Amino acid sequence: MSERIYGRVETLVSYARGLSQDMSKSLAEFIAPTVVTGIASGKYKDFSDKNAFKVPVTRRAVGGKASRIGFESEDKDFNCEPNALEATIDDFERLQAGTDQAMLEEAKTRDAVSTARLSHEKETFDLVRASVPAVAERGVWSSNDNDPIDELDEQIEAIALATGLMPNRMVIGLSAFRKLRKNTKVIGRMPGAANATLSIEALAAMLINPGIDIRVGSLAYDTAAAGKTKSNAFVVGADVFLFYASQNATQYDPSFAKTFSARAGNIFDVRMYREEPRVDVIAVDWTKQTKVVSALCGRRLSIT
Repeated sequence: MSERIYGRVETLVSYARGLSQDMSKSLAEFIAPTVVTGIASGKYKDFSDKNAFKVPVTRRAVGGKASRIGFESEDKDFNCEPNALEATIDDFERLQAGTDQAMLEEAKTRDAVSTARLSHEKETFDLVRASVPAVAERGVWSSNDNDPIDELDEQIEAIALATGLMPNRMVIGLSAFRKLRKNTKVIGRMPGAANATLSIEALAAMLINPGIDIRVGSLAYDTAAAGKTKSNAFVVGADVFLFYASQNATQYDPSFAKTFSARAGNIFDVRMYREEPRVDVIAVDWTKQTKVVSALCGRRLSIT
């Protein structure tokens, strides 16, 4: 059995950061991309009104000064908050693992990071949902009198008019997507409608911005308290979020929402310590704060 290392474990730090950065299927990263700041607190450009979207003049007179990107007095502060999660390794588990101690420690670290990611997904969509009220008198897609495509185009146009930015991303909850696929006005837009099946690509092609990146939210979590009968719900629910997000978000760009983090992959540290009489504890620490930076760049529909 290999010698146990207590304190900061560099190999597990690297492993955890690699896991956390593999966010290709993370809807939280899709709607609130991570901005690595290198510091736990600082400022970000606030885009709460139309004036913030004015484009700076970049032309410089010979001998004159250039326009500068900087923070104004009305810009806001981010303060990354400490987060932590622990996984335990019983001495008997180590006995079972034999010489594969490193694999056991990586598996426990993976459990902690995966659980942290689920928590981050839920926290992010809870925050976004609370920050952006659902558009009134829209989203009743169970009624064939309403046209979901027209309602989506309406929101895309409203964001573009308010900000000058075409919304380039959309998250649709699985329950909402199910209702959209059954709506007769949507079916009627498809060639060979009687036998057609609506795909994400086909949905995008129907919209006023056919290049929009659409993701379906199918991640579920247990709403019941510990010890109670399991009761699952979708993280995204039956909502649709239309928004603009930069491919490379910074403290300065007008992405709808952002997650500020002091470290790449959010992970700050991975440590191991002994909890007598028979348990080792792997502690994963990270810092983050998610904020809606530009409510004008996003719209929400609550689908029934």
